[in-house]
Amino acid sequence: MRDWLELPRLSKAERDRRWSITREQMRARGIDCLVLWGWPAMWDFTTANARYLCPIGGNAENNTLIFPLVGEPTSFVFMPTFVEYWKRAQDWVSDVRSRRGSWSDTVVARLKEMGLERATIGMDGVAGPLDPDGWLPYSIFESLKASLPNVRFAELGDLLEMMRSLKSDEEIALLEKASVLGDKMLQACRDRARPGVRESEVYGHMMEAMLADGGEEPTLFLWACDRYPFPHPFRLPTTRPMEPRDVIICEIHPKIGGYFTHVERTFCLGEPDKELQRIYDGCVAAFRRGMELFGPGKSIVTAMNEVKRVIDDAGLGICETGIHGHGLASLEYPRYRFHALKADQAALATIGDQFKTGMVFAFNIDLFDPKWHGGQTGAVFADTVIITEKGARSLHSFSQELQKIG
Repeated sequence: MRDWLELPRLSKAERDRRWSITREQMRARGIDCLVLWGWPAMWDFTTANARYLCPIGGNAENNTLIFPLVGEPTSFVFMPTFVEYWKRAQDWVSDVRSRRGSWSDTVVARLKEMGLERATIGMDGVAGPLDPDGWLPYSIFESLKASLPNVRFAELGDLLEMMRSLKSDEEIALLEKASVLGDKMLQACRDRARPGVRESEVYGHMMEAMLADGGEEPTLFLWACDRYPFPHPFRLPTTRPMEPRDVIICEIHPKIGGYFTHVERTFCLGEPDKELQRIYDGCVAAFRRGMELFGPGKSIVTAMNEVKRVIDDAGLGICETGIHGHGLASLEYPRYRFHALKADQAALATIGDQFKTGMVFAFNIDLFDPKWHGGQTGAVFADTVIITEKGARSLHSFSQELQKIG
């Protein structure tokens, strides 16, 4: 087995930067150790915190990370057969082990081995501002408390999520690569989609375009194809041969090295209905207005309200419209989505009503016309956006035009 696996890597300087900032925050909160439950769920979004400090993940791998204030961290993966591969796939953490017994037994044994039976432990996966439900099973949490009666389990909140909200140069470089993969996926759709070709063939061709150039699974890829599809993609392609004038709408999260971007486009196999074209033009007009207003120090609420004004003035309705952060997960900070304002008001209060240099987010606009087909069909558009010192920039280069095929 070769010693070095040819997978995307960030530098040890980037590792040291993250570890240093994390430990500063731990000291400020009186936390002796983090237990980060990098369990694969929601397209691996729930592995983001662990993967931020230890780049183990992808293809639904577990990464339960024990990250002490002092000393080397330990990553536990799911099976012993994967341990040696993960030691060669990354060079940030050398202590990689497999689960032994239950997950609770595994973590308790390591904490005791490290002498942390009376420590203050911060954990993710229980609940937090961006995920009020959490993902750690109640049975594990109760077992940990019973096995470690002298440990104080501290509220971690969104410690890691806040840190992840501003991207470093190395992170942005990976996100740029993910965006290129997304553009290739859209081009693959344009190249392959034709009447008589099955939906699943086009979907598979698009996935191949991502994976063949180093992309990673699992990744979110929503798809719908119909003469009048609902104004948001479904999850799965069918095996139905496509027909003339079918409309394809897709939402793609191309992913490489754990980093996701987000792009959406609308395609038509032939000439689109003038109403569909008008809806799509409304999506693009709202997007371009937002891009004019986004920039460091500018108000998120003011910009997004102006985006909504453009949509309202066009007489269009919102299925989904807003921004949400992207990186090692989707739905990161910042978040401000009109279809989920109640949830995102808390997120806005946490991070502040201001764009900042280094923020990366999806800006998606999925619209319908309430006067056309009862508002039950529409168009989609999205790009991933970065806030730079000069303003906002799209990471994607695929055409913003409604794609007419044939």
